[in-house]
Order: sequence, then C-alpha cells, then structure tokens
Amino acid sequence: MRVGLVGCGYWGRNILRDLKVLGCEVDVAEPGGAYPIVGARTVVPGLEALDPGLDGYVVATPAPTHAAVITALAPRGKPIFCEKPLTTDAAVARSLADALDGQLFVMHKWAYHGGVQALAAVARSGELGPLQGVFTRRLQWGKPAAEADAVWELAIHDLSIHYAILGALPPVAAARAVMRGDQMEGIVATLGGSPFGHLEVSVGWPGTERKIRAIFRDGLAMLDDPLADHIALVRGAAPAGERHDPEGLERRPIDTEWPLIKELRVFVEHLRGGPPPPTDARSGAAVVEALQALREAALGVR
Repeated sequence: MRVGLVGCGYWGRNILRDLKVLGCEVDVAEPGGAYPIVGARTVVPGLEALDPGLDGYVVATPAPTHAAVITALAPRGKPIFCEKPLTTDAAVARSLADALDGQLFVMHKWAYHGGVQALAAVARSGELGPLQGVFTRRLQWGKPAAEADAVWELAIHDLSIHYAILGALPPVAAARAVMRGDQMEGIVATLGGSPFGHLEVSVGWPGTERKIRAIFRDGLAMLDDPLADHIALVRGAAPAGERHDPEGLERRPIDTEWPLIKELRVFVEHLRGGPPPPTDARSGAAVVEALQALREAALGVR
C-alpha cells in the first residue's frame, strides 16, 4: 500500500512510524517543522505535490486546518483517515460527513483501546444487566497544545469513549467550566439521562488520572489504568454498613496493543479491500457537535 501522510509533526511522526511497521510506502507532505522525517518514501512541501496514484491518505495537520486539507484531498476519491477532531466547527464537520460518507474516517484512538472495546462488549452483552451510565475522568497537569483549551484537548477523548460504550452521544444535560482567566482549564459535564454519560477533565490537576467506569443494574466494569492488561468486573451491589474491597472481583484480560497502530491497521486493511474503520465521519462529526455543545453549556452560551 502507498499512503500519503499530510503533516508529520509531533504526532504525525508516530503515524509515519506505524504505517512503516504495517508495510506501507509513505509519501509525506510537510512544509518543514521541528521534527526529522525518517522512513518516508518521498517528502514534498504541500499536499498538491503528492502523487495522485496513492491508495489513501492520513491527515495529521493542526486541527484548524483539517477541513481545508480534507476538501483538497476529497476529489482524488481515495479513503481519508483524519486525526481528531474532524474539524473545529460543528457545522463544517457535519457538512463534510454528509458529503464524504464512506470516504472519510476519523482517528479516535480511544475507540480502539482494548479496555474501551472490552467495556463496550460488556455493555452489548447484557451480562451485568442494562447499562445505567458511564463515568470518565481525564486529569493532568498542563497540555501540549497551547492554543487549545481543555475541552478540545482532553474531552474529545472522553466523548469518543462515551460514544463507543453508549453507542451514541446523548445531549448535554449539564456542564460547568473551571476557568483560569479567560482560559477553560477543566469541565465537569453530564450527558443524557438513561443511560447517561458523566465526564470530568482538567489540565490543572497535579498528577495524571485516566479512569473509565461503566455502571450496570447488576454490577460495574472499569478500566482504572490505560496501561492495564485487564478490565475489572464487580457483580452485585456494595453491602450496607461495610467498607472493604469487593469480593469476587473479576480481572478480564484485554488486548494491550497500542491503539494507534490498531486503528492504522484497520485503515490499511480497508485500503486493501477490507471493511471500513468503525470511526466514520458521522461519528466524528457527532463528537465535534458534542464538544461545541459542552463548551457553550459550560460558558452559559445560548
């Protein structure tokens, strides 16, 4: 497979590395940046110089440029895998999703995480009864992208997790922002009612937390560490008047392969005639719409 990679910076270089591991020849469009480009078949300064005979494209440019890059690539008629978010504008994201249905896909890596996939499988199976809600916490100190606030930087991951487990993103029920000056440092929000989603993100937490809990009528399932090799299942309710570790906790093994190479493998297999990535443009647009709604609700915008 011959793949065009548009953007090869902080994250794009990891995409290049994994595409090479998957046996692809990679042509890179990158005007020049802070990171060396190692392993590309060719490097050109702009996407217009990419070979038109490539099998597909991966977009890893800064988020505000995604819409323009996708629009320029679309007439080539080849599959496009775009880094999240699909765009930074909900209306534009929906328009692209409608126009490029079946051609455009979004790299929501947490949807490919073995723990998230295992939690979604528990929800679909009904083994713990009906799903009541999903809780996520994503807390850290600082963020790599200075121009993006905490919602765009962090909550996008949590919304893709909620989408994967709930099967859709319910409307925003409540949201509260934590502000530092005019910057949004964190947010706490609830989506829907039954089942619901609840998320908390912050870039003002000294330390790092990544936790996911799915609550069911007859128990709960959780991923307490993204590097864990299992999810934990607890059946039944906590006893009254006692405080101790739950009895009968089950540790269910999960796939621990890195999500980035998993999602790229799905895309490359699609280029070879396999099924399309499950994270399509419509789900990507739904996440952008939810992100915009979260920010507006948290800031009191009507």
